[in-house]
Amino acid sequence: MIEATGKTLNLRTMTQKEYRALWRKYEPETGVYTYNEEAVDLKFQRDSEKEDWQRTAGIFTKSDEVIGEITFSHIVFSEKRCDIDLLIATKSHRNKGLGTETVALAKKYAKEEMGMTRIYAEVSSKNIALQRVLQKNGFQHTKTGRGLLKDGGSPMTFVCVL
Repeated sequence: MIEATGKTLNLRTMTQKEYRALWRKYEPETGVYTYNEEAVDLKFQRDSEKEDWQRTAGIFTKSDEVIGEITFSHIVFSEKRCDIDLLIATKSHRNKGLGTETVALAKKYAKEEMGMTRIYAEVSSKNIALQRVLQKNGFQHTKTGRGLLKDGGSPMTFVCVL
């Protein structure tokens, strides 16, 4: 179970009801998204079964509104490393410093509770906002991959040594 408390946000493991609420309000940066409860429930169930190498926490405001999720994936305890992936679900919550606070909380949790010493993140070259969030939290750009992601950007790898 994940629990981390910040200044304006809390990270914690979500219930199925909270997970549904998150995906009901999701607004993609580009493209169209249609909520499908059956698909959301299946993803929730599958994610719940991956605790050994993947953990997901909801991002909650102090008024207990779920506004996003942070996923720790590709967890390798023997190498003390993992990846993170951040999602702020609604446009009204983006570009307000919430991603920066979330990543700071995730770093602290990964180090103190999971024993990680390195965290990786893969970001699209077109996602300037997330690149800035990572850089504010001490992540360094290490490489840009070949090929294109769904948004037309190239995959960029960032790493943070804890």
